[in-house]
Amino acid sequence: MPVSPNLSLPYIQPSQAQKHVTHNEGMRRLDALVQLSVTSASITTPPATPDDGARYILPIGADGAWSGHSRELAVFEDTSWAFYPAEGGWIAWDEDAQELLAFDGTDWVKAVSPPDFQNLTQVGVGTTADAGNPLAVSGPATLLSHAGAGHQLKLNKAAAADTASLLFQTNWSGRAEMGTTGSDDFEIKVSGDGTTFKQAIVADKDTGTVSFPSGASGLAPSEFGSGALLTTNYMIAKGDGLVANGTCLLGNAYNFPSAFSYDATTSPNLPASVQFKGHHAGPATMSELVAVDPNQVYRLNSYLRQESVSGDWSAFANGERHAQYMGLICLDADRNIIYSNNHMRYKHGGVDSLTTLAAPLTPGDTTVQLTNAAGWNESQSPAYYRGLIIFGYKNSGGYTYPYYSRVLATDLFDLGQINKSTNVITLNKPLPASMGNPDHASGTWPAGTRLANCSSGSTYKYAFYNGLHVPQTDKWYHTTGYIGGIDTSGTNAALNFAPGTVYAQPFWLPNQTNVSGGISGYPDTGANHKVWFAGISVAADPLATQQAITSGVTSGVKELKVPQPNHTAGTITLVAATQSIKEA
Repeated sequence: MPVSPNLSLPYIQPSQAQKHVTHNEGMRRLDALVQLSVTSASITTPPATPDDGARYILPIGADGAWSGHSRELAVFEDTSWAFYPAEGGWIAWDEDAQELLAFDGTDWVKAVSPPDFQNLTQVGVGTTADAGNPLAVSGPATLLSHAGAGHQLKLNKAAAADTASLLFQTNWSGRAEMGTTGSDDFEIKVSGDGTTFKQAIVADKDTGTVSFPSGASGLAPSEFGSGALLTTNYMIAKGDGLVANGTCLLGNAYNFPSAFSYDATTSPNLPASVQFKGHHAGPATMSELVAVDPNQVYRLNSYLRQESVSGDWSAFANGERHAQYMGLICLDADRNIIYSNNHMRYKHGGVDSLTTLAAPLTPGDTTVQLTNAAGWNESQSPAYYRGLIIFGYKNSGGYTYPYYSRVLATDLFDLGQINKSTNVITLNKPLPASMGNPDHASGTWPAGTRLANCSSGSTYKYAFYNGLHVPQTDKWYHTTGYIGGIDTSGTNAALNFAPGTVYAQPFWLPNQTNVSGGISGYPDTGANHKVWFAGISVAADPLATQQAITSGVTSGVKELKVPQPNHTAGTITLVAATQSIKEA
């Protein structure tokens, strides 16, 4: 019987009897093969009560009524199974596996191969990836979960100098980054502008030690104030005084000036010393401030040693021994340096210029009315003797100092502009705004405000030693000095604290007379000439006493008396405080 070439549908012949039989057979075959969807392609045993028209692709190993028909299409028609061999290119939907199958001429295979996600150049999820970001995701969240145990996210870089990090951005501008950036140390850094980053935390790759390069807060109660936390070794290194690491017990030159270097081989029976080498280069200060009670008297101890230098120094009175200076710089509660002009007062003919305003004074005024101008300058031309200091300055805590002020200006009047009969000063320019009262809208100082004719002198208190020459080179010497009490005289007393003092900062003028090319009375002993310092101590002396001078030019200076022991007599006597030196 002739059939169609693809589905083998039987043709009805022109003279054929019972044409409906042929027609029905063709319909049945079309019903079985067109829009092919099978119940399963994996069942090997025929179902016991199949539905009419049920279709199956028979796998290898099919048995029972399906035996011998592997890879064929089995269709239950009426009461029996009909089998249709597949042709290459047929497609069928497997309802059981929910996948599309195709016959490749030999076997049924998946019609659509799974996509290959290996070695993709770019992947964009919810957004477009690019060469700089080959994996890009846009969405409210990204989930990376476990597969039954833990989970790691790995960032690998080629070399230590490269970067492996997580960068957090705001509007595409970096704000925080964590990872190994430029080294193998782990760090967290932040930025306010996306350009300049500051390190917050750094963990050393070798030791695991964590540092906070930009500082840390919240490590101690806020009532403790700010600053670094202290270690036990640091506290021990203060000894019985207020100076940190004064004996170099920390095993380094911490707290000493940067120009000084640690020397563990030269010491006056102390843990170590520091050395300065070469020509004088200006003041050298300790990095830490010493908190003091200016009402107390302090004993200042130190050791020093000057190196000998080969050469003929007989033409110089002190040979190769240079002048050494050491003292204290006074600072207020806000850590401002208290300069001499912040408290010194001019005294004409021994009369103090300290007085009060007889009338209010406002910035812009050209005259100042005093209650008494007797002590004001009428003969000294330097600008720092022709100015005003108003004692109305308040620190950040609101305290007003009676003898210390930062409200001052020089060159405000000329000689001859003070009328001591009327107590009126005629200014050579309007009172500047900087001299105004911060507590008044117009900057006006009321009548009765304390003020004085300003003056000036040395800011440094050379209380340890002043222009000291060691008696001999290559020997250690112990020095003792004293400072205490508050100088209210306006004369800048050398052994008193400046009014307003809360902190003191030790300083040196090392090798002060070692100048390139030499200086009058002193030779140039070279850029390698050493002087050593050790055992720096500032400690309260409980047996020292003080008493204010109550009259004369120095009224307000505190005279100091300190204990002087006599070992042989077994006595201690109070004597006037002086600086002393003895061989260690």
